[in-house]
Amino acid sequence: MARKNWYVIYIDRNPDNPDSGWGWVEVLIEDLKRFNIPYQHPVGRWVTKHKEITVTRYKDSVPYTETYTNTYTQYLNVPSRGKAGGKKFTLNINGELITIKAQKSLTINAISAWLRTWASPETKIVTPGNRSLSLDGENLAKTAHFVYFILNSDSKAIKIGRAKNIEQRMKSLQTSSPAHLKLIKSVQVDGASKAIELEQALHQQFQAIKLAGEWFKAEPSLLEYISQI
Repeated sequence: MARKNWYVIYIDRNPDNPDSGWGWVEVLIEDLKRFNIPYQHPVGRWVTKHKEITVTRYKDSVPYTETYTNTYTQYLNVPSRGKAGGKKFTLNINGELITIKAQKSLTINAISAWLRTWASPETKIVTPGNRSLSLDGENLAKTAHFVYFILNSDSKAIKIGRAKNIEQRMKSLQTSSPAHLKLIKSVQVDGASKAIELEQALHQQFQAIKLAGEWFKAEPSLLEYISQI
């Protein structure tokens, strides 16, 4: 189901218990196509539920309790997306970053289980609190930082920089640039110090093709390096 530029995908709320129903995530339509993300809309299903009922009975005016199990079927329908906002996650898939929105009540386990159905095993999840997790939920770093490569489509120059939040950095750079900017690759590292270290090493490595500041010529040596990371 499309919502403007976003597509709503329904996933199991609890991967260990499909009867618990669905939650939702949203993916940009361009990323849906770029990563070939499955988006089949689920259909409703009948589920069997059990409920324990305790009643009080009397025998010779003496009360006692009996417990029995009531079994019934219930139709589990696909929920409405509604108007509620979602929490944002950043996915690092082999150096390419995409943003998804997830229903606030969804757990990281539910999101990870869905990602394991289509994303590569090396995918990293950056939570709204900027923690970096593997698809198995392992805490990779308290704070994720990135070294990025951004292409200026007019000048064909590439910016090599670092940021804790690439989405915000891209918005900031684009606001002050009349040319279209495109994030072509990023490297996720553990913490700010490693990001600074890698950024400085790359600036030194490509010093010969430096234009100004953090901008470098998009020459074959740099493009080949980016393609191989």
